[in-house]
Amino acid sequence: MEKIRAELREAEERYRILFENIPGATAIYRGPEMEIVMANKAMIGFWAKDSSVIGKTLTQAVPELDGQPFITLLRDVFRTGETCSAKAAAAAIEVDGTLKTFYFDFTYRALRDLNGDIEGVIHSATDVTELVLAKQKISESEERLNFSLQSASIGTWNFDMEKDCLVLDTLGKKLFGLDDDEDFSFEHTLKNVHPDDVRNVYNVFINSFHSDAEGTCDVRFRVIAPDSALRWIHFTGKALYQDIKTIQQFAGIVTDITKETAGIEAQRKLQYQKDSFLSIASHELKTPVTSIKAYAQLLERMLKKEGDVQKADMMTRLTGQVNRLTTLLEDLLDVSKISNDRLDFKRDYHSFNEIVTDNIGDINYLESGHVIETNLAFMGNIFCDKMRISQVMNNLISNAIKYSPDRDRIIITTAQRNTDVVFCVQDFGIGISKDNIERVFDQFYRVSTAEAYSYQGMGLGLFISAEIIRQEGGRIWVDSEENSGSTFCFSLPLVNNIR
Repeated sequence: MEKIRAELREAEERYRILFENIPGATAIYRGPEMEIVMANKAMIGFWAKDSSVIGKTLTQAVPELDGQPFITLLRDVFRTGETCSAKAAAAAIEVDGTLKTFYFDFTYRALRDLNGDIEGVIHSATDVTELVLAKQKISESEERLNFSLQSASIGTWNFDMEKDCLVLDTLGKKLFGLDDDEDFSFEHTLKNVHPDDVRNVYNVFINSFHSDAEGTCDVRFRVIAPDSALRWIHFTGKALYQDIKTIQQFAGIVTDITKETAGIEAQRKLQYQKDSFLSIASHELKTPVTSIKAYAQLLERMLKKEGDVQKADMMTRLTGQVNRLTTLLEDLLDVSKISNDRLDFKRDYHSFNEIVTDNIGDINYLESGHVIETNLAFMGNIFCDKMRISQVMNNLISNAIKYSPDRDRIIITTAQRNTDVVFCVQDFGIGISKDNIERVFDQFYRVSTAEAYSYQGMGLGLFISAEIIRQEGGRIWVDSEENSGSTFCFSLPLVNNIR
């Protein structure tokens, strides 16, 4: 008998050790008062208690459970024998004197004796607090996001890969002019898209599934609403891949850009009207200006023959002003061509230094007040439009002279830097402040100082020069310090150009 008792105690000890080390939280209660017969470390940890709870009733061991539904549920299981389970049930547990809320998945099962009578309840539980709190944060973030999207008039969409349909939120359906009671195939979603845009929208969306598109979708199109109103839509999205080839989810946003697009269209129309006016006016004025110049030169020669020096000098000045007007008209024509991407280039191989010296010769003929010092280190040929590059050089040299009236020299240098040829003009004039230096190449921009405004010009020369250099594949820049002078430079690529 003693041996049997020893074996029984040994078996009970093994069972106790096994029970305490069960991975999940488990407890066994006896009788309707739920006396704690056994509870493993995990369950005792959930209660934030110690092993002294063994032998106590559940309400004695964890008094904060009084008034919560768990004791009642346990007694119902003890009374009826029916299993009770719950997911993410909230429980208030006292930890260090403070009640804290935890969330548990739990199951209560009736424990029966050999006769089948209920003698207790087995309780198993899993702490899902972190998961629940994470879901709550996600839900709160989604609510904030939805609120922000609705406030910004942004709809959302998700493409259901299994059903092959586009799932739009309420605002998204409204933007597409669709009913808010069902989801549609992508083809059906396009029923209100402008006929001229349907093919492009369809192709962009379908091509988004190809690997070379990297799962991105970005398209703007028109939608004709049921009330016949025309609406512009911006439809963007990104695919999430399960592996290299398999798309797991494809979702994005849909935005009403009607007002934005209307503004852009209005600006384009205004720009077109302005460019058309500049082009027509420049062409129409060029012929009479050419005639005026011819008559002025003829009168100048006649007056010189007659010996009327004073009037001949007046005609010389008139010719100079006509030349200024001709240059202005040519600049306006170039601006119009730039706006319409019609600036023409006739490229060939030319001696770069020859272009430089020709321009210096022309400037010296017209301007005798400045000495032009040169340091021409580059001796090669370059593939470019000679007239356009001459136009840029002439503009930079003329500006250097114009904006340094109290100085008597400028310096022109050329050099090869890596795979570029660099041309620079340095003056010692009024210079440019840091506030203005970033905008000197903008169209119609002039430095906003009283001294700068005293010089003639419309702010077109540097803008045109920058565009010419850009289209020649080069770069233009300026280094300047106010009251100390400026150095304007441009570079042109030499790769495969030198011969």
